[in-house]
Amino acid sequence: MTRHVLLVTFVAFLISPTYPEEAKMKDTSQWLQRQDSGDFLFDNGFYLLKFAKQHGYAGVEVRILAASGRRLDQYWTPEYTFAPMCRFFDNIAFTGAGVAEIQGYVTMDNTFVQAEAKTIHGQPALVQKGYLQSRSDKSQGQISFEKTLVFYEDHYDATLAVQTPEGARYRYADVWWDVNDDWSLRYENSAGDWILLRNRRADSPAPLGPEAFRSCAELDRGYGIWIAVSGPREEILITTNDATFQSLPHSGVSFFDGDDETKPEDKYSSHSCMALCLSAGSTVPRPFEPSAVTITYSVYFVARSTYDDLYEPYEPE
Repeated sequence: MTRHVLLVTFVAFLISPTYPEEAKMKDTSQWLQRQDSGDFLFDNGFYLLKFAKQHGYAGVEVRILAASGRRLDQYWTPEYTFAPMCRFFDNIAFTGAGVAEIQGYVTMDNTFVQAEAKTIHGQPALVQKGYLQSRSDKSQGQISFEKTLVFYEDHYDATLAVQTPEGARYRYADVWWDVNDDWSLRYENSAGDWILLRNRRADSPAPLGPEAFRSCAELDRGYGIWIAVSGPREEILITTNDATFQSLPHSGVSFFDGDDETKPEDKYSSHSCMALCLSAGSTVPRPFEPSAVTITYSVYFVARSTYDDLYEPYEPE
């Protein structure tokens, strides 16, 4: 467990959280539902996530109902969004020389992924299985994956297995969580990086902005690897202690603080994106080794308003 998770767990033991009237914990049988559109909607009363069938079941519409309840993902319509790939939550992408494959992409329908609701260890779960999609021609990609999300009251645990062609080379191979920076106030990670963020601004100082990579060696200081984006009332935190992930030669985390909105054409371009990197930190494609890998990670949804005595108030400029 990370420093953040330990802290929240300890406080949760001491006090009883007070949820807004509309944010009541539901029975587990109601948490995960398939909608008429084919999307899967997770809503347990504490947090909400939608998994879009059209986009290979990558995540959209993220809310922490026990905090502000506002939408935290980058929900701009396609004509306004910074880039078609920069829209999704828990999205997979592999990019190299002449190859770019992705799970969710705004202007594409990824029909190469199937999803099924299951119960694992007594908890609701969603199993996604299939192929990434080629960004160049929308065809089925060469990279297969299986992603299993097991849902709990304030987080989900994920197991991700990917298979790439032998000898394939990539500049980066990531799982990322893109959010709308209209709500995020700061970024931090287990390497000790702590950055104040201002709404709709690309304001990460060097060496962290606008795009930065931290290796596992830099991140694990004895209590695991984590990255987080926080707002005044909520926080999204990704953590892993997975030994396989840490053993990958170019693994770590990265943070992208989208372009500054200084000109009219830049409107909606700024966003905050956390990534768990299977391979990153290079501008030159390099072999992805081993070609098949399975890792685990967890995504926590923290209702900061419940634990406001732990944090100093922050007034944006």
